[in-house]
Amino acid sequence: MVNKIKVKNLSCYYNKQCVLNSLNINILQHEILSIIGPANSGKTTFLRTLNRMNDLNVNYSRKGEIYLDNNNIFFMNMESLRKRIGMLFEMPIPLPMSIYDNIVYAPKLLNIVSNKSDQDAMVEKVLKNVSLWNEVKDRLNSSAMKISGGQQQRLCIARILAINPEVILFDEPCSGLDPISTAKVEESMIRLKQKYTIVLVTNNVKQASRVSDKTAFFLMGKLIEINETGKLFISPQKKQTGDYITGRFG
Repeated sequence: MVNKIKVKNLSCYYNKQCVLNSLNINILQHEILSIIGPANSGKTTFLRTLNRMNDLNVNYSRKGEIYLDNNNIFFMNMESLRKRIGMLFEMPIPLPMSIYDNIVYAPKLLNIVSNKSDQDAMVEKVLKNVSLWNEVKDRLNSSAMKISGGQQQRLCIARILAINPEVILFDEPCSGLDPISTAKVEESMIRLKQKYTIVLVTNNVKQASRVSDKTAFFLMGKLIEINETGKLFISPQKKQTGDYITGRFG
C-alpha cells in the first residue's frame, strides 16, 4: 500500500518542554491508525500537528518533517492543507444554522458547489455516508442544535466530507456519546476508510481494537510501539504496551 503521511523525526514543544520526542510514523492510504496511551502522552498534540492547528499556539514549537503525498506540510498553504486534512473534535460543534446549511456552508465558501441541485445531491450523499440521512431527511431545514449529540457528531463528520478531504483526524470523537451513537460513528469510520485515510486518537482501547487497521501506543511523548492492531493487542512487543492494554496502568 501507498504511504499517505510520513512523519520524520518529529519533536514538539510547549514553552520549550518536549511533549513529543523524535516521532517516526508512516500512515498508509485508506487505513485507520489509532493512537492510544494515557493522558499527557502527546496524542492530541500529534493529531493537531498533522493539520498544523498547533501553529496557532504561540508557546508551541517543533522540529522534524511531515509529508502528505511527498509534500512537506510545513511548506504548504494553510487553507490548502486543511481542505486536504479535515479534523473532528471531541465535542460536536455544529454551526448555529440548519442541518442543510451546516453542510453546504464551507463548500459554498470554497466554491466547491454553486447551484442548488448540486448542493442537494451533496447533502444527501454525505449524510448517507454517515448513516444520518434517514434520520434527518425530513427536517433538513431544522436547526442542527436540536438534534441529539450523537447525530450532531455524525453531522460534523458529514460537514468534513462535504469539502472532500483526503485525510480525516478524529480526536476522541465518541467520548461523550452513548453506546448506540458510538457504534454508529465507528460504523461510519470503517465505511469511510474505503475513500479516506483516518487517524483516530482514543482513550478507549476497545474502540481501537474494533475499528483500526494499525495501532500506535504513545507514552510520555514517545512512540513505544506501532503494529497491526490484531498483533499489537494479542502479542505486544513491549511490556508497557501490554500493561496499558490490560489496564495495569493509565
